[in-house]
Amino acid sequence: MTHYPFLYLTKNHKAALWTALLLFFVIIFAAKAQETPPLINYSSAIYKAHNQNWAIDQTSDQIIYAANSDGLMEYDGAAWKLYPLPDRQIVRTVLCDETVPNTLMGKDFKQNSPKEQRIYVGGFSEFGYWKKEFDGQLRYHSLSKRANFASLKTEEIWHITKTPTHIYFQSFSRIYRYDGQNITELSTPGNFMFLRFVQNRLFLPTIGKGIYELKGKKFERLAGTEPLSAVIVSAILPFSNGQILITTFKHGLFLWKDGVLNPWKIPLSEELKTNIINRAVMLRQDSSLVFGTIQSGVYVIEKTGKLKYHFNKETGLQNNTVLALTEDRRNQLWIGLDQGIDMIKMSSPVISYQTNDNPLGSTYAAAIWRGKLYVGSNKGVFVKKWLSNDPFQPVPGLEGQTWNLQVFDDQLLCGHNDATYRIDENGITKLSNITGGWVMLPIQSGNESLLLQGSYNGLHVYKKNNNRQWAYAYPVKGIPPIPVKQIVQDQKGAFWLGHAYKGLFMAKLTPALDSAYQWKEFSAPADLPGEFAVEILQWKKRLYVRSGSVFLEPDANNKLQVSPDFAQNNEDEAFKVRTGVNGDWFKVFINRITYYASDNQVHNLPLALIRNSETIIPVSEDYYFFCLDNGYALYNRSSGAKNIEPAASPIVRKVANLRNLSQSFSITGKPALPSNVRSLRINFALPVYGQSTQYKYRLRGLSDQWSEWTDQNFVEFTNLESTRYIFEVKSSLNDRITAYQFSVQPYWRETVIAKIIFIALIGLVFVGLIFYQEKRLRRHRNRLMQEQEEKLRQQRLASERQIMQIQNEKLQSDIQGKSQQLSNIAINVVRKNEILEEIRDELKQVKAEMGQQLPNIHYQKLLNSIERNVAGKDDWMLFEQNFDEVHEQFFKRLRQIAPTISPSELRLAACLRMNLSTKEMAPVLGISIRGVEIKRYRLRKKLELGSDGNLVQFMMDI
Repeated sequence: MTHYPFLYLTKNHKAALWTALLLFFVIIFAAKAQETPPLINYSSAIYKAHNQNWAIDQTSDQIIYAANSDGLMEYDGAAWKLYPLPDRQIVRTVLCDETVPNTLMGKDFKQNSPKEQRIYVGGFSEFGYWKKEFDGQLRYHSLSKRANFASLKTEEIWHITKTPTHIYFQSFSRIYRYDGQNITELSTPGNFMFLRFVQNRLFLPTIGKGIYELKGKKFERLAGTEPLSAVIVSAILPFSNGQILITTFKHGLFLWKDGVLNPWKIPLSEELKTNIINRAVMLRQDSSLVFGTIQSGVYVIEKTGKLKYHFNKETGLQNNTVLALTEDRRNQLWIGLDQGIDMIKMSSPVISYQTNDNPLGSTYAAAIWRGKLYVGSNKGVFVKKWLSNDPFQPVPGLEGQTWNLQVFDDQLLCGHNDATYRIDENGITKLSNITGGWVMLPIQSGNESLLLQGSYNGLHVYKKNNNRQWAYAYPVKGIPPIPVKQIVQDQKGAFWLGHAYKGLFMAKLTPALDSAYQWKEFSAPADLPGEFAVEILQWKKRLYVRSGSVFLEPDANNKLQVSPDFAQNNEDEAFKVRTGVNGDWFKVFINRITYYASDNQVHNLPLALIRNSETIIPVSEDYYFFCLDNGYALYNRSSGAKNIEPAASPIVRKVANLRNLSQSFSITGKPALPSNVRSLRINFALPVYGQSTQYKYRLRGLSDQWSEWTDQNFVEFTNLESTRYIFEVKSSLNDRITAYQFSVQPYWRETVIAKIIFIALIGLVFVGLIFYQEKRLRRHRNRLMQEQEEKLRQQRLASERQIMQIQNEKLQSDIQGKSQQLSNIAINVVRKNEILEEIRDELKQVKAEMGQQLPNIHYQKLLNSIERNVAGKDDWMLFEQNFDEVHEQFFKRLRQIAPTISPSELRLAACLRMNLSTKEMAPVLGISIRGVEIKRYRLRKKLELGSDGNLVQFMMDI
């Protein structure tokens, strides 16, 4: 069994608690309980200016302007902006007007000529107007400084009145008339209150002299108003049958016609006298009269004198002191207070019961029974006469959470946290101890009528007893004891059950509803996306299941499929569906409701229902009851069809340079922005008041994709290119799109001429590149040819070098051969000389031994022959010839160096050149080693070679 924390109260505790609450409710409910149109508060913390607001008006583009103690306030539905006067005076009055500029008057004037918006204001020693410029911003123009009236220096302008021909600025003792060009001061009959233009006549209520009428430039006493000399007139309004309604501060109401003045006696006359009427207006919608008082807020009175609504601090006003009243173009009533600004949507088909000290709390159920409205809330059940200002009274014994109130066969049944009750005119009757009766579904079983109840613990059945009154019958067997919050029967008779928290079930019951013979539980993700917060509804005779943000419906086999009715859903946020009467239905969002009437009209209702218990109850054929966190709201189906507000389009408020926000641009036409402006901030708004509005936007030319919904009323774009753009914006209240076209001028480099020049330069560069490429190709070809020629030349040179190398190698080989031959000659000479010397020595030895035995002649002849061959001239000539071949021009160069060199020294030089040793040179030269040393010395001297010089190296280098 499932248990709930709020069930654990003992009977004694509950008795004490509800007794205290009952005493509390009896005290609280002494106040009247009235349903009123929606009331919206704008505190000084919201608009960020002074508390006091002296006057309110609206321009043709539906922007609201308020005269505030800090300056002129502007409100476009998205943001507030303050415009102080040049000298920071208090702005006491404001009037919005449209006029044809003076420059268009005369021969150039046309009926459809564009008009400029002016917001006239007045303060101490100052009056003038704020003019809306091309960029949507206001610029102030002083009229009083131009007129320079001496009387104005000590006066404070408190009121501005407009007639078809003039605008009147007034203090309490001076009036200045402005015709669009000139300002004149009017002579007045003493001190006075506010000038009023009524029924095409200008009335001036004076202090102590009655009422005067302005005719031309003179004031004439209005006949029959002498009795008003002793009172202060606060307002003059048109009334029915040509009458004029005159309100006074403390002396009530009067009707005047054709010189006859009579008091208007209504039930509220004395109350209005006590509370001091300060402002009054007549509503265009139904000619109701609205009186703003100093002490008790606002009274809305029918022309019969019957009270329609009373708004004060207890019913939602921020303050009871009313300083200004204005009806805007959408029939909404704006109230300037001593502390803030309030707005009442008088034309709204929605009226609500929401007070600061709301005794009901959060509402969950409602029913009309026998001319009375019963409301079930978290505090109990309360009752009052339907559509009356009577106070709510608690129903004793039903204190605490109430879930359901329904009328079956003229019996009012109550599903309560503690039990299930029947409410009678004299009290209550407990039908069962079944707790948490969320829902009851009437079922016809044969000839018997039954009620199937979903509760904290399963399903239960009620049927009529012998007295034809509903009574508890039995629980439904086979149903688990789960909290059943929703019951819907499909076309096949099966019952679909929604768990209070988690789960979806389907059951088939016996005809008597006493037991279930089939039970099915749907699980996620096999059967549905999720098991939590599942909702079931029956709409257009079909059953739908909502799981998450997906709507499903069962097929022939009770398998859930995505519903085609919601498959093409264009909403960007999740919603729930509630059904009404006669084909009406609702989309319920978190903070708003879209109502689809049976006549195909769509209404947006700024209501936020209780989360996870969104309840809309058709309490009658004409009224829907909306359960709210703080009270309830009623929607009148019949008046809702009549009071359809025209759909409004968003407006572009400002287009500014993001890098310099003080630089703004035109918001009309198709402006061309300077080339250096590539980042923009665009402010926009929807001048619809009292509703939560979101926006979508896109910048075509940059992206065709719409943004996500946003509460922000501006967007910034950066790095814009030079092109044409279309900025589009739409609101969440309707499908209207506002388009603003603009372009960004190009830099010089982005102009057509620059592009032509750039293209020409590119062409020239391209042509130049072609010529350059051709020239480069020619150079390349020439270089290739040169390289080829060089390659051929190198090849020739290589061949020549190779030939030369071969020749050199051959020459080297020849030289080596010659050198070898020269060496061989020298060696042979040395060997020959050595042999000859050995023979000579041997011959001498033989001679010495033989003496005269060897004849001298033969000895001498043989010796001379040997001597002659040792220093043989033929050998040397052969040696010199070979030496010259090997060492070309050696002797010639040596003779050039040392012309006195002797032949024997030349032979020494040749031996040195061949790098022969002294020992080797001696035989060649035919001298001793000592003789070689002497010759070396002499040669060194002839060559002038120092002792440190290397004679061999010197010979090698020649």
